[in-house]
Formats: sequence, C-alpha cells, structure tokens
Amino acid sequence: MLIEQLEQLARIKEPEARSKLIRTLVGEYARSEDHDPTENERELFSRIVLSVFDQLDRSARYELVVRLAKTNRIIPDLADRLAQEDFALSEPVIECSPVISQDALMAIATNGGDDKRAVMAHRDDLSEEVTDKLIARSARPVVHALLENLDAPFSVRGVLALLIFANTEVEVLGGLARRALRDSEFLETQMQILETNCPIFPAPLKRAIEEETLEKLAAQINNIKRGEGDIEIDGVIYSRHEASVQIANGELSFDAILRTLFEEQRLDAAIWLISRKINLADDVVSDTLKSDADGAIMRLMLQTGIHEKTYRDFLKARCEWLDRSTRSIPELVMRYKKELKKPRASAAAAAAAAAAATLGATVTAH
Repeated sequence: MLIEQLEQLARIKEPEARSKLIRTLVGEYARSEDHDPTENERELFSRIVLSVFDQLDRSARYELVVRLAKTNRIIPDLADRLAQEDFALSEPVIECSPVISQDALMAIATNGGDDKRAVMAHRDDLSEEVTDKLIARSARPVVHALLENLDAPFSVRGVLALLIFANTEVEVLGGLARRALRDSEFLETQMQILETNCPIFPAPLKRAIEEETLEKLAAQINNIKRGEGDIEIDGVIYSRHEASVQIANGELSFDAILRTLFEEQRLDAAIWLISRKINLADDVVSDTLKSDADGAIMRLMLQTGIHEKTYRDFLKARCEWLDRSTRSIPELVMRYKKELKKPRASAAAAAAAAAAATLGATVTAH
C-alpha cells in the first residue's frame, strides 16, 4: 500500500496536490507503529520527499517534522535537509533526530545561529570536533549548556579554551567546577593540565581542585546574584562587565588558541603552549623569545607550524612585551614565510639548534 502511494506521489505534478498527499502519507507512515518500515521503504519515502521538498508548503514540512523528526523512519539526508529549515521547524530534528549526520551537526556548529547551536548542545552523540566548534563559535549560553551536558565530550583544546574564558568570566568558572564535580573524566583532564603548571589555570579553580573544595566553589558562584558589579573569589576579581573572550578565527586550532593568548596579552601562557607543542622546557622557550637572536626565534617558531599571520601577531605581542620597535616585523614575516615553504628539518634538530643559538648568545653576552 505504501509503495503504491509513493509511486502515485511521484506521478503528481501540482505542488498543492503533492503537499496534500505528503501530509496524508506522513500521517499513515508515522502511525504504522506495528510495522517498522523496511530499508527500501525508508529510502524510497525519504528520496521522493527530498525530490519534491522545495515544492512542499510549510504545513507539509511541519507535518514531516512533528511526525518523523525524532524517529529513525527517515534517512540521514532527509533529516539533514529538515535541519536547514528555520528554527521553528528544525528544532526537534537538531535536538533529537537519531539519524541526523555528524556533517550536518558540524555545519550548524560552524554557520548556524545560536538558537540552533543551543538545542544541539543538549544532544548525547556530539563528537569532540563538534564540541570544539561550538566552544569556539557560540555565545556563552551554548557553552554553559555544553558544560551541563554530561554526554558532551571535551578535548584538551576545548578545556584550554574554557580555562581562558574562566580567567575573566565567573559563569564559566562555575560551570567548570560543577562539571568537574559530576564528571570524573573531565576532572582528570583538568588535573592533567594543572600538573603542567599551566599559567592560564584560574587560581580559584586550582585551589579548589588541590584542596578538594570544588563543591564549595560551585556553591559560592551559584549564590552570586546576576547583575552585581565586581566579584572577588579567592583574591581574584571578576567583573560582570568584562567582555567575553573570543577565540581567534572561531577555531580551536593551535594557531587560534595562540593568537587568542596574544590578544589577551598572556605571553606567559603562550610560552607554556609553545613549549608543549615542540617539547622544550618553558625556560628555554622563554629565554629564546626574550633574546635578540631573530634567527633562533624564527627556527623555534617554525617548529610549531604556525601560519605567517600568527607569526606576525606573535612578533607584535613580543615587541609590546619587551617594549621594542615593530619596524622590523614585515621583514621578519617575509623571512618566516620563505622558510615555511622549504622542507623542514626534524623538530628535535631545529629546536636543539634554536636552543643552542640562544645559549651561545647568552654566553657571549656574559
């Protein structure tokens, strides 16, 4: 019977008649609870609907969403197409569809509105890549929803971004504390970062983890009334009017996090991040970046693989950090760009060469 109706639908040319038949078909298709559609029926139904989708009126599209959005009776391609509709129609699909594809979720995280991102943050099948994208691109309510969703996975990069936010945003600090209380794996990730002496780790959170007082910190932040002025927690002042930190380029790549640290004037944290990227001690990286050895600095930064634009931002931040002229930056960026195109030596050899050059410059100076 269903196959016959689908074949009839395929023959109808008038948009209004198609919409009417679609609504009838969807009703029957969804009501047949005693009969699970076969793969062939699911495929045929979804493909025919997709072929006439642009001709369907809103009521027919609404019928599709209401009846089938939360089921596995449609194929991923149809769920993905429904997710592209306006928020009123797409919300159930984005939040609950068991067949929507990860590609569609990534597209929403990348270019969707925050209303769509917010409902997606409640899903139980998000990947770390999608979570990373949501953290980098979304307004803070979406980030808070992710922290409350115990099924949402967090990469180390994602946690680093949250720690950057938590240095100035008390709500994110509270979210980190609450999540750590309920998610042992999330707490373990924070502890691993803490053990590296990460300078962007917020002091109140560091103390709460070390003293096992996360519950106290979470309660303290939870009791703070919204709309108050400056807030002091363990000697750290948080301002309600502090602008939200934005991740550079809306990505959680190494370059983006590094550029964000430059923008936030956190050279100490940038040194820490670079050190872990190229497996050198913090003091070696710090001494190299503070030196006048432009060649050694360039060789060291080449090993991070950063883009020439990130290198330019680094040089600007370094000049401000050391109170030096920016006059030579264009020439240094051109040299870096030229070296990037060459086959690179091994990271260990180049990093060792940079460290040796710094040591030689230090010995000569003395």
